[in-house]
Amino acid sequence: MMVYDSWLDLARASAEKLQALADACDPATFGLDQRDVLDESYRKAGKMDSANFSMKLNIKKLRIIDYVHEQLLDGTNEGKRIRYELYKMNVYGKGSFFKSHKDTPRGGTMFASLVVVFPTPHEGGALILRHGGREWTFDSAVLTRNQAAPCIEYIAFYSDVDHEVSPVTSGYRVTVTYNLFLEGEDAHSLPLPVTPVTPDATVFHNALSAALADAQFLPRGGCLAFGLSFQYPVDPQERAVLKTTVLKGSDAMIQRVCTQLSLASTLSAVYYVGDGVQMLVSAPRNLMGNVYLGEDDDGLPSYLMGAYRAKVIHEFGKKTLRIAWEDNQRFPAEDTVRIAWVTPLTFHSRFGLPYHEYYGNEPSSECLYGDLCLAVHVGPPGKRETARTQKTKTRDDGDSDREASDDSDEGTDEDEEDRSGDNSDERSDEDEEDRSSADTNFIITQQVVLEFSESDSE
Repeated sequence: MMVYDSWLDLARASAEKLQALADACDPATFGLDQRDVLDESYRKAGKMDSANFSMKLNIKKLRIIDYVHEQLLDGTNEGKRIRYELYKMNVYGKGSFFKSHKDTPRGGTMFASLVVVFPTPHEGGALILRHGGREWTFDSAVLTRNQAAPCIEYIAFYSDVDHEVSPVTSGYRVTVTYNLFLEGEDAHSLPLPVTPVTPDATVFHNALSAALADAQFLPRGGCLAFGLSFQYPVDPQERAVLKTTVLKGSDAMIQRVCTQLSLASTLSAVYYVGDGVQMLVSAPRNLMGNVYLGEDDDGLPSYLMGAYRAKVIHEFGKKTLRIAWEDNQRFPAEDTVRIAWVTPLTFHSRFGLPYHEYYGNEPSSECLYGDLCLAVHVGPPGKRETARTQKTKTRDDGDSDREASDDSDEGTDEDEEDRSGDNSDERSDEDEEDRSSADTNFIITQQVVLEFSESDSE
């Protein structure tokens, strides 16, 4: 780094040179009501504007922005590129800190900040982030100390995230901050050589492992479903199945962790078939083709069940579904799949599949709409692993994903039939809903650990 015509190697800088760097800084201010305010009871640190220093660090060459793009942007903004601007350098010496705050946007399209921490020895100065009632700690001192060779640490976070820097107890914490802006259409056309593994993968793995070890978690097995954070194309004219290999970012991370835990996961579609009924089909493709449904057919749900082994979705915590068009009867247990939504279903990859139906002599063209999700199949306690079933059963078209979906309910349908036997039809929906509130616990999202209430209302 060059500061006022002097080069400084921050990987090997002495305490004297770091003190000189701190002395060259101005007192750091913070934004309040569109003003820069100096108050060392709220923030005590040094700052240097970008015009007064230069660096050999090239975050574009290091592909840091590519990784940030991969991890921070979901399907809503995936088609845009990130423009970055070097904002300032900060030096936190002993006793320096910055109380909880949010970054002041430096433009209408600024959406996040990138903080790069140099490998200067220090203790304390952890960056603590809070959002939605949750807290994360990015402790650069520990990360730097645990590296065999000097390396930078970096973190990117959205502008609406509260964050603070805890007091530095020794040494110097030296950082540079970049403002990140969303602009135009995606210029990141080249794929990443690898999908980065974030610390969230470890958090997810540990939390899911703990959940699976608890017998109260999905005691009869079931399906964990994740709404996808990224957009994936579904071509109505393409008959090939859509595989989990297309997943990226946090979506891919979830699938990798589930594979490590021997849980079968499938890229699936949720179809909306009317009367509030949703159906799950694994490995979505062009299902319909030139199918015609007429007066003698049992309707779209029956067709999907017969042709594609679709299952009617029964969400934990909701009343048992009934077939309104067939004398208010329940869907048979073998035609349903119990789903717990870990992250909400998103609409980034909504698609429509055309089909035809006719009554009398009048055919009509209709469209079946669906949204993509990741379905993870979990067995009951003692038989949690489902991926072995996925590997051993294959179809002529190579679509083992669909077999895994069907077999994921093994050991659960019998329990379902027992509960739907004697007096099962006499139970009221209110009784079912009361029973659904009994079990509580866990689960995970792409970014954080969440509590999840298993509501086994069947």
